[in-house]
Amino acid sequence: MKMKGLTGLLVGSLLALTPAAAAQTSLDTIVAVVDESVITRRELDDRVKLIAVDLRRAQRNLPPEDVLERQVLEALINDSLLLQEANRRGIQISDSQLNQAMQRLARQNDMTLTEFRGALIADGIDYDKYRNAVSREMTISTLRRQYSQRNASISDAEVDEFISQSGNEDASYEYRLSHILIALPDAATPEQVDAARSSAADIISRLDRGEEFDQLANTYSAGDTALQGGDLGWRKKAEIPSLFTTQVLSMSPGGHAGPIRSASGFHIVHLRERRDLQQVLIKQTRSRHILIRPNELISEEDAQKRLQEFRQRILSGEDFARLARLYSVDYTSGSEGGDIGWMEPGATVREYEAVADTLEEGELSEPFRSQFGWHLVEVTGRRTVDETAQNKRQKIFSQLLQQKQREVFDLWKRRLRDEAYVIFPEKPDA
Repeated sequence: MKMKGLTGLLVGSLLALTPAAAAQTSLDTIVAVVDESVITRRELDDRVKLIAVDLRRAQRNLPPEDVLERQVLEALINDSLLLQEANRRGIQISDSQLNQAMQRLARQNDMTLTEFRGALIADGIDYDKYRNAVSREMTISTLRRQYSQRNASISDAEVDEFISQSGNEDASYEYRLSHILIALPDAATPEQVDAARSSAADIISRLDRGEEFDQLANTYSAGDTALQGGDLGWRKKAEIPSLFTTQVLSMSPGGHAGPIRSASGFHIVHLRERRDLQQVLIKQTRSRHILIRPNELISEEDAQKRLQEFRQRILSGEDFARLARLYSVDYTSGSEGGDIGWMEPGATVREYEAVADTLEEGELSEPFRSQFGWHLVEVTGRRTVDETAQNKRQKIFSQLLQQKQREVFDLWKRRLRDEAYVIFPEKPDA
């Protein structure tokens, strides 16, 4: 079965050995030493198998076996370096954070955690390894967020410049991009630069002859998305890497450009698709609630009965906000009289949204259960917001900042790789 939320983790996460496997490490082969850590043949083989399954699910062509193994080994090396850096910085994921992440993944797949665990096992995935993989992905994500926030910023002048240069030109489009990176180390020699430039030129010649961009990215790119055919996804203009902006805006879908030199190496960019940005009208609901959570002193039945009593008191004229401030255990909204503000679809848990959608403005729900406890809800307003026009400047700021954060983190990650002590005691089998 195909499950939402799995793909990125299967491709992007580092798998840990189970205790039983760890006991057999002496029988395993070390394929890479990465600073203070090692990568074993078993880890490499496990990751290759998972990525091969994931690529088939996504209906992508698999690169040759030796190419796939080389790409996967490089991903494992990068993950190992980032995890070691996170450890030096004291970044840890608590059991509570990990449990919440697993529950979130289960909800994304419309399952309970028990059902989600069963689905993973049915797919042949070791649950403990998967859980460890999620923890590692969360650790790397935390490191990425901390580093990017400290080292990337956008000024008002940069936003002004972007708006001034853009005007309305190309503002109504989104671009789906792919990318190939022929990497260079820091302080590359002239010979290394010439070799990389020659490789990039050869790839461009092959693209000109009609070869598939995805397959060439799978085989030759050193970028993070190589195994996804170099796909960078849909980007608004402000989210296009600044290195490529001019080329992309002048390109027709299906076109490519390069080689483009940067500190990281030579880049080739491909415009897969371009689409009009349609007017986005979002329906928002404003509501307030009283939450009672069962515990050792309050049973499920008691919580439901208490909310039913509150409902009758409110219908008889008692103030909802006063009862929320006194009794709701959602202390954030309770201090605001139960108000949770304007919410878009998907912003609240499924049970809450389903009930709120059935209510008229000013109507009280019956008590109902969610994962957080028992709720009594009143809808206080509905509106439709034009997201395409709202907060244009703030959205441009956010898009520019996200792109700069990607760029500074990717550059730092490549420097970590260039400066790392990495040796290969035994060349991986082809």
